[in-house]
Amino acid sequence: MSEIDTPVIVGREAALANPSAFAASIASEDGALVLIDKPYGVTSFDIVNRLRKSVSLVTGIRRVKCGHAGTLDPLATGLLILGTRRKTRALASLVGLEKTYDLRMRFGVTSPSYDLERPIEIVGGGEHLTEEIVRAAIEALPGEHSQVPPVFSAIKQRGKPVYKLARAGEEPTLQSRTIFVHKVEIVSIDLPHVSFRVRVSKGTYIRSLVRDLAASLGTGGLLVDLRRESVGNWSISDALSVEEAVNLTKHIATEFQAVQ
Repeated sequence: MSEIDTPVIVGREAALANPSAFAASIASEDGALVLIDKPYGVTSFDIVNRLRKSVSLVTGIRRVKCGHAGTLDPLATGLLILGTRRKTRALASLVGLEKTYDLRMRFGVTSPSYDLERPIEIVGGGEHLTEEIVRAAIEALPGEHSQVPPVFSAIKQRGKPVYKLARAGEEPTLQSRTIFVHKVEIVSIDLPHVSFRVRVSKGTYIRSLVRDLAASLGTGGLLVDLRRESVGNWSISDALSVEEAVNLTKHIATEFQAVQ
């Protein structure tokens, strides 16, 4: 994406500096793109729905367009880019951007979802791991990989997200895809846990990255914590909380409606 066609996205600093302008922009017919910090334990759709409801309150329109530029798992936190009304058309141009994540994983355990969402199973094979072995494996991650997404994901088959099929007891078969790890930075190694930061290409599943890293070392791996720190050049440091975005919109609803 070139600089000339990079969409303008509203961050926390601009929104708090001029709440009325922020609320008016996301509620206007043209809409806006906004940075949101997704909390733990809710879906990306939950966040979209909350913003949609607040915009509906401002505009009086029962259901307005609202979407996001890339799902975060319910147990993940961090940066979501949301779009309202006509600006939802710009979201597709953001999906392909590189993303940076901070993650914490544990060796020697696994689960069907490769995170804490599903029941955990203790597996063998991690007893031989040392800091040196793990560090070398993580530092070797940059480059191209063939990755199979987790079955507990939002990828669709037969018109349904495969996680719904998996929860119903089916075993969806997913094709591998080519992904690219651009950069890794180890934060801490305290076996069986390790924390590191990773910058990856579009389509990368961090849960699968953790699974495959552990498998390369002869054991299982489980994602314990995940936070999306950036999407392209946009950072979580300039993201609004969901409550801030909703409240900034609600408190000028009467004012905005009065000038329509």
